[in-house]
Amino acid sequence: MSFNFASFSKDLKSLGDKFSNEFNKEILPLAQRTSRMVQERIGKVNAEDISQLPSEYTELAEKCNNIESLYKNVLKVTSTYENESYDYPSNLQESFSEFGKNISTRVSNLSKATSPAEAQAALINPTTGEFKPPKTLYHALSRATDASILTSHEQEQDPLIKGLDVYSSTINKIGNARLGQDQLIKSKFNKPLKTTLRQLISQSNNIQKKVEEKRIDYDLSRTNLANCTNPSKEPQLRVVMENAEEDFATTVEDAINILQNVLEHASPLEEFLELVKAQLAYHKLANELLGNIVTDLEGCIEENNKGNSKNANTSRESGDFDI
Repeated sequence: MSFNFASFSKDLKSLGDKFSNEFNKEILPLAQRTSRMVQERIGKVNAEDISQLPSEYTELAEKCNNIESLYKNVLKVTSTYENESYDYPSNLQESFSEFGKNISTRVSNLSKATSPAEAQAALINPTTGEFKPPKTLYHALSRATDASILTSHEQEQDPLIKGLDVYSSTINKIGNARLGQDQLIKSKFNKPLKTTLRQLISQSNNIQKKVEEKRIDYDLSRTNLANCTNPSKEPQLRVVMENAEEDFATTVEDAINILQNVLEHASPLEEFLELVKAQLAYHKLANELLGNIVTDLEGCIEENNKGNSKNANTSRESGDFDI
């Protein structure tokens, strides 16, 4: 098969033309816009050479940008609710202990495997069905005060044991309520904010970027026409300037409509109401449960004091005395 030099030359020229067109349409204008933007920011362009945007547009853009800043700043904080152990950093040590236990379990199960399938199951899922307690501060307190680790069944009527049972079980309920709050915040606050940023605010950012590009293109075309010293080129430059002016005006009109739509569909107040509702429900229940603990513990203390007084009287009647 012979080499077709003519065909190769034609393909090469076509590729070169394509690259040249893309360079002129995309790369060159981008470079010019970037250069102009830098010059404007460092004060190398006169104020009268920078086109002013309509106040209606700038006010709408500012409102959209403020919502974006608000959402991003708040999500930096409320994303904490998506981390179960945010109020109990000490869980890291417990996690290391569980990790060591998990490795030991895997090794033990692997040694008992009698087939490739059992070996795979031992490595992949060695603790199926094992309950993992939540890593919150309240759940940790509940586990630490579990009376079952301190006493036998016969001592259940002891005021201390009864008090610990009340405290541990109630604190566990508060921990569960906190998890419920977190789930509500994730689903009814964080998620809507992220959706708004991704779907609505992105529209605002894109159209504002396009307006800025069209504004710079128009200003560049005005500058080129004003600086033209070749009369034969003026008509072409004027057409370019007029087209750029029309594109700029049309884009600003489109932007105003888009920004208005963004603001109409963004609902920050409603979303913050959901955040407050979730927090209120949790704190209201926690307040009620903590109040019950106080009442129950006061009863246990009174019962304990009566028991101590009775024991003291019994000791004195039997002839015992204190040193």
